[in-house]
Amino acid sequence: MDLEKIEKLNELKEKGIITEEEFQKGKAQALEDKPVQSFDLSNMDSRNYSMIMHFSQFCCIFLPVLGWVVPLIMWLTKKDDDYIDQQGRVIFNWIISAFIYTIGCIILMVIVVGVFLLLALIVCSIIFTVMGAINAKDGVIRNYPMAIRFMAVNETPRTPVVK
Repeated sequence: MDLEKIEKLNELKEKGIITEEEFQKGKAQALEDKPVQSFDLSNMDSRNYSMIMHFSQFCCIFLPVLGWVVPLIMWLTKKDDDYIDQQGRVIFNWIISAFIYTIGCIILMVIVVGVFLLLALIVCSIIFTVMGAINAKDGVIRNYPMAIRFMAVNETPRTPVVK
C-alpha cells in the first residue's frame, strides 16, 4: 500500500482537481501495488533457496565453522522439501569429503606437497560451490566432482543443450 500516493490523491480530490471516481480508481491502484519484498528465506522457492544454501558455504570466510553450520541449519529447516533435501545431501557429501581431503593435505604438509594440495583444494571448493549453486538454480541435482558419496543422491540426468 502506498500511503503517500493515497494522501496526494485525497489532496487533489479536495482541491477539485480530480473527481470522486478518479480518486477511487487511484486509491484502488495504490492498494493493489505490491510492496517491495524483503529478503525472506521462508517464502523463497526451492531453487533459489538451494542456490543460497550452496553459497552459504562461503560463510567459512568469517568463521571456519560457519561454512558447514549455516548450510546444515538451512538444510534441516527445509528438509521436508525433496529438492532441498537432495541439494543438502550434495552439499554435505562435499563438506565431509573436503574435510577428509584437508586432513590428508595437512598430513602431507610434512613433505611440503600438502601445501600445494591444500591450495588446490581451496580453489576446487570455490569452483565446485559455484557450480553447485548454478546447478541448483537450474533445477539440476549433481554431486560435486571428487565428492565421496556418503549419502545417496538422486542425481538428475544431464540434458543436452538445444540450439
